[in-house]
Amino acid sequence: MHPPETNKTNITLCCIVNNGFDASYFSKESIALTGEPMRMLSEQQNAENFRLRTSAVGYVSGWHTAGDPTLLVILSGQLVIELRDGSSNTFSAGDMFVAKDYLKGNVEHGDLLGHRARVEGNEELTALHIKLCKRS
Repeated sequence: MHPPETNKTNITLCCIVNNGFDASYFSKESIALTGEPMRMLSEQQNAENFRLRTSAVGYVSGWHTAGDPTLLVILSGQLVIELRDGSSNTFSAGDMFVAKDYLKGNVEHGDLLGHRARVEGNEELTALHIKLCKRS
């Protein structure tokens, strides 16, 4: 998946979601924009904090779910997000996505949930992680 889809009224982001019990999957979320054609803005989005990240070429995470909804903005390098069903999306510099899959309570089939990440290509990954809000 490449830069978010844009038009004059919204931005569409790739998201990793689930309902807390079932398998994680990719979906899309639209964020409305308003303003003048030369400068369109969304409503303010709540965020708690941010972190900067680097990962070396060849890095592969274990299977995991997001603790809280997090917007990831790829600053450099290439990150592949893979789901348990084998589907994947590749994100490069300028791309962004929201990780908001999670575990709810005692889940019997935790091996169906989550995603993993790997850094591909020839460049170290640099990314911005913005924690959007606490999950209720």
